[in-house]
Amino acid sequence: MSLPFTAVVLSALLFTASPASQDAPPARALLLELTAQPRLAGTIGSQIGADIVAKHLRAAGFQVEIDEREVLLSIPRRIELEIFDAPGATEAVHHRLDRFDPDAIPPGDLPLCNGWSASGEVRAQVVDVGQGLRADFERLKAAGVDVTGKIALARYGGAYRGIKVDLAAQYGCVATLLFHERRADGEVWPAGPWKPGFEGERGSISPMGRTPGDPSTPGWASPKPGEKVRRLEGRALAEALPEIPCIPIGWAEAEKILAALAPRELTGADLKTATKPIGPGPAEVRVLVDQPRDLRTIRNVIATLPGASADCVIAGNHRDAWVRGAHDAGSGTVSLLRAAQRLGERAKSGWKPKHTIKLCFWDAEEFGLIGSTEWGEAHAAWISDHVIAYVNADAAVTGTHFRGTDGTPGLLATLSAALERVPMQPPPADGAPKTMLEDWALHLKGKEPQIGLAGSGSDFAVFLHHLSVPTLDIGLGGNRGGQYHTAFDDFAMVERYLDPGFVGHEMCGQFMAELLTEFTERGRSSFDAGEAARTLSRVALRAGVKPDGSPTWLGPERALRIAEAFDAVAAPATDAQGHTGFYRALALADGIPGRSWYKNPIWTPGLEDGYGSETFPLLNQQAQVNEKALDAAVDELVARIRSLYTAPVKSAVPAPK
Repeated sequence: MSLPFTAVVLSALLFTASPASQDAPPARALLLELTAQPRLAGTIGSQIGADIVAKHLRAAGFQVEIDEREVLLSIPRRIELEIFDAPGATEAVHHRLDRFDPDAIPPGDLPLCNGWSASGEVRAQVVDVGQGLRADFERLKAAGVDVTGKIALARYGGAYRGIKVDLAAQYGCVATLLFHERRADGEVWPAGPWKPGFEGERGSISPMGRTPGDPSTPGWASPKPGEKVRRLEGRALAEALPEIPCIPIGWAEAEKILAALAPRELTGADLKTATKPIGPGPAEVRVLVDQPRDLRTIRNVIATLPGASADCVIAGNHRDAWVRGAHDAGSGTVSLLRAAQRLGERAKSGWKPKHTIKLCFWDAEEFGLIGSTEWGEAHAAWISDHVIAYVNADAAVTGTHFRGTDGTPGLLATLSAALERVPMQPPPADGAPKTMLEDWALHLKGKEPQIGLAGSGSDFAVFLHHLSVPTLDIGLGGNRGGQYHTAFDDFAMVERYLDPGFVGHEMCGQFMAELLTEFTERGRSSFDAGEAARTLSRVALRAGVKPDGSPTWLGPERALRIAEAFDAVAAPATDAQGHTGFYRALALADGIPGRSWYKNPIWTPGLEDGYGSETFPLLNQQAQVNEKALDAAVDELVARIRSLYTAPVKSAVPAPK
């Protein structure tokens, strides 16, 4: 660890130690306690985090279970980076060496690394590949730049980081370096909320676009510690994981490399080369990654507030972090704990929810949605039979404004009812929005509110894409910073820049409590199949034409057929087969070919996007075959949509064996 980094972290720790005023909201103390140590999955820090969360849930009156699972994780022991300004040079112009002990007590800060990087040592020339998207590699190829045997230097943005590494390997690169460019519009910590040049973004590069969760148990649950289960091993496991080393670097390190690639005075415009990648230059980089893939124990904290019915609404959040994770996802964890405390107070005064409420604090989300996926796969049959909806909160608070949500269309009325009951804080002046719903409406400027189609990247994935449960992914915004997946995502960053006074955390906790109350009061009628069908009709129409009005691969005629089928479902007289079975009736029992874990034929995470959604993935596959295959797939989808009001709803996911 370099001296400047140590100095900055120490300044942050000193800042967090400042005493709270007597009127500080409860969220402040919760976040301070939670972020006192790193919480990397598979380490003692994550176990401490689980104990903290469980303690507060029990005090709130919830029944608490610690769900332990033995999963494969990828934690580094040694990361080394050397930059040379000429081929064959023996003296590096920059050298960084980091070591990490995952079993250290107390837990240490994780150095810059990417979960699931292949281990290895390489030294090679570097090629600037822009954002590392397929279009960038094809542009280099067209320009005669051969990336074979080179190290790819790629900017974050445009797609999930794991896709960049997969593409780099496909095009023949031997390693990947990922970085964010220097910001030109903000001060770095501690003068401002942006990360300094030596810090970068950690993150998983797991193949979650194909199968999230434990990569050694794709599609089935990982076991409790000591239990035996079939696992992928050897070549089968190696083929499922990244093939080349990959590490994140700071923008200062990236600029050293870029300076050698393009030996001229660098300007801001020179650094923004996402559309004009630079070919290989005299720079060489040596990368060493020693990062074993070992079985380790993770801990999901599952809390239950029993209701009058066995049907259940689940709210979840991941409590692991790459380092201290005050924003990601400490803000969601604290908001959900505050919701638990509010609901617990109601229960202690005699209130009993009509339907059971479960609060789940997932482990190992950062490695590829592991805790939630393994728990969901283990309880698939029960979830399909009893879960009304799943509400996700991840990095949930950077301010006090609700600006919309992704998930599954059909939950807008339930969402709006909860937003209407939460007052804006601090109390607004005359004429300003008084509730979160009014504040959202003002932001929309007359546009119709809607729920977007969620892609992936958080713990809702197993519920939405695998188990077909109606889902919302919520949060409050308003402020920004460069803390994402860095050591600077700590208590000081939140208190100083992201949510001063913890107003947003308290509002989010109240909102979560009201939303869960609304779900448990409405039960299965929380979901409006007519709203879902109308929204998906519009999705279909948009899929048929490009923004300029020209036809897409689907075409306007096929899109219209799909839209008309959804419109028929949306007609009031059909009653659309009832509520939460809507998406289960649409689901593909065998999944999407080549991605069988994903059951939703209407949208999935994009294979070369990851976080965003791709509409009609099965149709897109058939379009690559021929027009006849596409037409047959459209016929099958239209028939499946019509079955929503002509056949009983059945689960697409069999009970686990």
